[in-house]
Formats: sequence, structure tokens, C-alpha cells
Amino acid sequence: MPRRVFLHVGMPKCATSTIQAALVQQQDRLRHLGIAYDMPEVQSAQGQGNAADLAIAAYRERSQAVAEALDFFTRGDGDVVLSAESLSGLYKSAVAIRLVEALRARGFEVTVLAVLRRQDHWLESDFKQHVKGGQKWSGSIAELLEKRTQQDVLNYALFTLYWGKYVGRDRVFSTVILPGSDRRYPVNFVLEQIGAASLCYGDDAAVPMSNVSPPTGLIEPARLLKREMQATGCSLAQMDVALDRFFAEAPGVVEVPKRRFLMPFTDRQQLVERWKGSNRDLEGRAGHHLVFDVEVAHDPASEIPLEDEARAILAAWKAAKGPAPTPEVQARRGLLQRLLGR
Repeated sequence: MPRRVFLHVGMPKCATSTIQAALVQQQDRLRHLGIAYDMPEVQSAQGQGNAADLAIAAYRERSQAVAEALDFFTRGDGDVVLSAESLSGLYKSAVAIRLVEALRARGFEVTVLAVLRRQDHWLESDFKQHVKGGQKWSGSIAELLEKRTQQDVLNYALFTLYWGKYVGRDRVFSTVILPGSDRRYPVNFVLEQIGAASLCYGDDAAVPMSNVSPPTGLIEPARLLKREMQATGCSLAQMDVALDRFFAEAPGVVEVPKRRFLMPFTDRQQLVERWKGSNRDLEGRAGHHLVFDVEVAHDPASEIPLEDEARAILAAWKAAKGPAPTPEVQARRGLLQRLLGR
């Protein structure tokens, strides 16, 4: 019987960090089941899964680095789990084919695991990460939607179809995180697929918390703050310090908007309608418990014009906290936080 490699390919913003944290938490128990989720001793892409550097090396076509990484991951006798949301970006390239072929050449059967979220929910999570996640992006959510549409990121049927071409349709397993679903669900999905159902988290067990987002009502004010700082030449490190301060202190200073969504109902509904056919195609081909929800929730608080609301929140924050620290002060604070490990 061939050994198996499970490629957990994301998608980003679909409980990927939580799944990876759970795999680390269960490392020893997985090993007893003959399943390895090993972490390289030195990894440049910290906190992004055990295969993040492998994915980067593959993308950059650094064949020697790929071979060395695979030597490390496949050195044992059992099955192997490789997880990195950056693997999702390889799906339409020859890079993915070469990676699968390299694993097969080592005697492995390759299976792909993908966790999805309906397009409107996914886009809002993606936007939050772009605002708060140490990235240069400061565009609007409409601009991010245009970018992601051009990149075909939201076409999940195409995403899984390509992976199916590389590993076989019957070796691609996907599921959808539904609104309000238990945090244990995506973790347990992965554990079941890799043959570790005995390690699934029960009702009385808490999965590791990872990458918790700030309130939705603070995201757009933070984007405007970030954009202002960019205009004055602040560095990413300086912006990170300021945004961390804003997210930590704003709830105690301003009245946080109660909105559940960044986009109004009509925009979210249009997005769901646009990809409904693709999602149905994926459901039909999946052959297992993959069903997208189709109901778009109404939320009066989310109908308030986003940027107008955000400008008012940011103005209230500035009035309450006084002038923002100078870039030099922000840089010193950032250095101090890093030294203290905060």
C-alpha cells in the first residue's frame, strides 16, 4: 500500500491557521497513528503552516530547495500532512504538477484537501486580513473584489477542477464553512480525511484559537488610518504598531458600529448570484457533504454607508486619543514590543 501525502491547500481565510494550530497540538498523537505533521526547524514564513517555505520554493522554481524540503517531510515511514494556504496559489501552474510528480516519484499517493467559504463571506475575511495583516494594501473592498475576480480566486469549481487534474478527481476532498458553524468543524474535517477521526475534537474540547479578527465595524476606520499613514511615508512596521493600538484601544474609546458585514445586502447578493452556478457545479462533482448556503442575510446596520461611518469613527478616535504619535515614536514602540515579545 503506498504512503500518502495530504496537501491541505487552504483556502486562505478558511480556518487555515486554526487547522494548522490543531495539527501542531496533535502532533504526538498523529505520530502514533503513523501520520507526520512535522515543522522544519528553520522557517522563514512563520505561522503559515509546515509547508509554507516549500510552497514558496516551488513557486520560485528553486528545485534544490524543493528537493531538500521533500527529503525532510518524507524521511519517515508513514503518511505525511503538508499544510500551507500559499499552496492554493499554485493551482493553475506547472509548479503544482511538478510538486505532485515529485511526491509520486517518492512513492506517495497524493490527496488534496480544501476548505472553502462562500464567496461573499470569504471576500470580507480576505479584506480584513489585508487591512490588519502587515500588508501594503489600503484599497477599498470593491477594489479587492475586482482584483480577486481577475485572479479567478473566487471560482472554486475551477480551483478544485485543476487540482483534480493533477491528483485525480477522487483524490480531492473539499468542504464549506457555513455561517455560524462550530470552530471544530473544519479541523475535524481535515482530521477525518487524513485518517485521524479518533482525534476529532468533541463538544467538550476547545480547538486552538488562532488569527482572531477585530470587530467588523473597526476594519474600515483602520483602513483609512492605514491609508493616511501611507501618505505620510510611514513604514509597515509603524503602521502595524498604530493599527494594533487602534484595535486594542478603540472599543473602550468609541462606540463600535454593530454592522455584521462590510458590504451592503445588494452587493453581497450579487456576489452570491455571480458564483452560484460555479458552486453548484462543484457540489455536483464533489460527491460528498459539500453544500453552499444560498441565503444572504439582511442586516440593517450593514446598510449604513461604510466610508462615511468609518470617517466618523476615526475622527472620534483621534479626538479622544489626541494626536497620533510621530513615526519616530511609533518605530520605538514597535521595537520595544518586539523586544518584549508582544
